[in-house]
Amino acid sequence: MTISVVIPAYNEERLLPKTIRSLQQLDRKPDEILIVNGGSTDQTAAISEKMGARVITVAHRGIGFARQQGLIAAKGDIIAFTDADTIVPKLWLTTIENTLFQPNVSGVFGSFRVTDGKPFYKFIINIYQPIVNQIFYWLGIYMAAGQNIAFLKTKALEAGGFPAEYKIAEDVEMAHRLKKVGRVVYLPNLIVRSSGRRGDEGLGFIFRGAKAFFIYFVLHRGDKIGFPDIR
Repeated sequence: MTISVVIPAYNEERLLPKTIRSLQQLDRKPDEILIVNGGSTDQTAAISEKMGARVITVAHRGIGFARQQGLIAAKGDIIAFTDADTIVPKLWLTTIENTLFQPNVSGVFGSFRVTDGKPFYKFIINIYQPIVNQIFYWLGIYMAAGQNIAFLKTKALEAGGFPAEYKIAEDVEMAHRLKKVGRVVYLPNLIVRSSGRRGDEGLGFIFRGAKAFFIYFVLHRGDKIGFPDIR
């Protein structure tokens, strides 16, 4: 099988090169690195192409739209998503590929940690989140992270793909859609490492996230609120 790694990016010239290099150093290298350039005004597209990635440019309409455009455009049989501020472990794609080869598996997702940022944010992501995500998974609630999720393209399309109108929780919704067409596996020890810049929003991050996920789980919508662009 072939593997595409898709990275949504908007003005990510500073951190994206490290992400691409980590993909190029994998044990199982991707057959395609696809950058979904959301109308960047910096050198995101030029740098990506210089480093060997394929770039498609789309309107800057939110993360759900960007991920869905990446899903449609990707050429691989397996599609793995990560983010433009994320470093993946050496065996990332090997582990993903081996998992998706198992019978009736449609998708897989792992966890993430942050390497910097404000102490309260690092505590939430690095300590609190892994415990909660494991409990939720046992309860059948898949708190997938967009920087560490992969699936068979045919299964993703069969499930309806990403909700293009979502501004948040598009990754969680994708995992739950995949559950309808196969088994979704959570690998808590498959950990990618992202920047902690999201925590720069301060306590607003907590209030915004709590409100957004309440709307998602209660009203089953993700188009009402999203996180601000932080670069």
